[in-house]
Amino acid sequence: MPEPKTLVDLLRSDRSGEQRLGFFEKPGQYRWMTVDELRDAALRRLGDLQRAGLTRGQEVVMPVDDPAAFVEIFWACQLGGLIAVPLAPPSNESSRAKIVDILTRRAAAALVIEESGLERLSESGVAGRWVWPAGDRAPGAEVPREAGEVAFVQFSSGSTRAPKGVIIRHGQALANLRSIGEGIALGPADRTFSWMPLSHDMGLVGFHLAPLRWGADQALMPTSAFARTPLVWLQDAAALGSTILSSPNFGYRHALKSIARKGVPEGVDLSAVRLIMNGAEPISLALAEEFLDRLAPVGLGRSTIFPVYGLAEATLAVTFPRQSEVIAGVRVSRESSGPGDRVIETDGDDAMVTVGCGQPLSGVEVRITGIDGGGLPEDHVGRVWIRGENVTEGYLDDPAATAAALQGEGWLDTGDLGFLRGGALHITGRMKDLVIVNGQNLYPHDLEESLQAALGVDALRVAVAPVQRDGAPEEAAVFMVHRGDPAAFADTAVATRQHLTDVYGIGVDLVVPVQQIPRTTSGKVQRAQLARELLAGTFDEALAVLRPSSVEGEEELKPEVVGEGSSDGAPEDIESMMCGFCADVLDGLRFGPEDNLFEQGMSSIDLAEIHGLIESRYPGGLDIRDFFDQPTIRGLAVLLSDRIQAGKVSRA
Repeated sequence: MPEPKTLVDLLRSDRSGEQRLGFFEKPGQYRWMTVDELRDAALRRLGDLQRAGLTRGQEVVMPVDDPAAFVEIFWACQLGGLIAVPLAPPSNESSRAKIVDILTRRAAAALVIEESGLERLSESGVAGRWVWPAGDRAPGAEVPREAGEVAFVQFSSGSTRAPKGVIIRHGQALANLRSIGEGIALGPADRTFSWMPLSHDMGLVGFHLAPLRWGADQALMPTSAFARTPLVWLQDAAALGSTILSSPNFGYRHALKSIARKGVPEGVDLSAVRLIMNGAEPISLALAEEFLDRLAPVGLGRSTIFPVYGLAEATLAVTFPRQSEVIAGVRVSRESSGPGDRVIETDGDDAMVTVGCGQPLSGVEVRITGIDGGGLPEDHVGRVWIRGENVTEGYLDDPAATAAALQGEGWLDTGDLGFLRGGALHITGRMKDLVIVNGQNLYPHDLEESLQAALGVDALRVAVAPVQRDGAPEEAAVFMVHRGDPAAFADTAVATRQHLTDVYGIGVDLVVPVQQIPRTTSGKVQRAQLARELLAGTFDEALAVLRPSSVEGEEELKPEVVGEGSSDGAPEDIESMMCGFCADVLDGLRFGPEDNLFEQGMSSIDLAEIHGLIESRYPGGLDIRDFFDQPTIRGLAVLLSDRIQAGKVSRA
């Protein structure tokens, strides 16, 4: 079988064999297609795009939610010489703003999006650039591709600051696919299964392109389906005989919460799973070990969780551990985790746990440098530089960002800090400000500016910092200057949580009143100092005052109050059912049926799971948008009851 020269070669008939792709329709049910059928569907999509006037070299912005439609349109772009620009669908204000910003700056780009997604962009002025390929008419005309042509552009996060578009060429992508396959011995005997979004490099490169390159069957589940029903991920992985899965921290946490309420589904056998890729966030050793412990009785081996390091600038993968290694970490003193420090191991309270992410893949080099660019020996913290055939040459029409990242002789500064031990890379932090929550990359400056505008807070009185408590996944902490009674700060904390949920889809537990925001002599916010003080307990007393122990004037939501909901859908029965769902999903937060759910720090993942539980009882009863229109349990219960009484919804 000849070596592929471009991504299009992955669709050649002589490569397809018996390889299949499965697309989730409902739990336990997948629509399967062969590689030849994928190529035919992509060519039909291409025909629609070409008839709409799209031509070779044009960028196609594709915030497409449905995995089957996504891959068909992605391959239509590859076959037709178009440049795919995958983006997350417009599920919240932040993702909407990113799409609009990119379309505004990329004047010639076309927008390919489902009609439901287009509705969420209706007031942005981009509708005139919309095209949706039906894929059911005459096929388009394939054009020849070259290894040096741009295949796709992976945009970074950004809302108030412009997202950066990482340029990935066919040759770069294929180089990384080769390294990935060699690094995990990926082959036709494997069956991969993923809920990671295809707009993310792990979803697209790791769980669509890599199995396609190496002849493995693959199954794809929408991220929204995992968010609604996380245990289906485990059930279907077992039913499909999946050998390779993927999940960052928040996926383990989400599944464990559901297991705590319902237990591991009967009949699940995960003994076929040999690897679960763990990346996209700073890796939590404690959470990984909890997940392994909980699923050991159903056959999940200790060496299955596979901590990796990568980034879009490397196409995807940079380092992998050796197969069969058990995930492990090093307890490092936070005082020795800065640039240039020699790491000191400790059992003290100030320890941070760094997880080894393995050695550089074939064709990839990793170098740890000082601030001046000079190389550092092992066990010394420095900037993580990478180079290789898979590494981008820069950012789309962004010379300033490109110049800042490229360091000469092919080296790219990742912006991360880390050290090497025994050749294995450990990440300790980031040179650039970044908070990673539920797999989303969020800039503290973005969140701060958004809060300033929404709450009327002075720029000198708010700061956002990443915090990792007791080995748990990283979370965003918001610090605001407040010098009065901490209890009087409660309304500000509520407004902060609601705004960050509405705009970014993240739940925030830590909104902390502080006496001042520490800054350097040049005026830069010292976010790391705030995080250290929080972890040291400096703000515990103020936070205790802010956490109410009861709800006055309302029956609080209790996990044990789980009404089944009567067949006639009486409002009080629906309300009882929803109270139980919300109390379970939101970890027993104490609030009343008339309290705004988004003021409780409910994230988009929480929202999806609550919606999924209601959907399991009353299919089609509520739309996600209903939660924003009626954000209280009582309001939602009345709305659903009215629809049941009108005969529009029935009990499952």
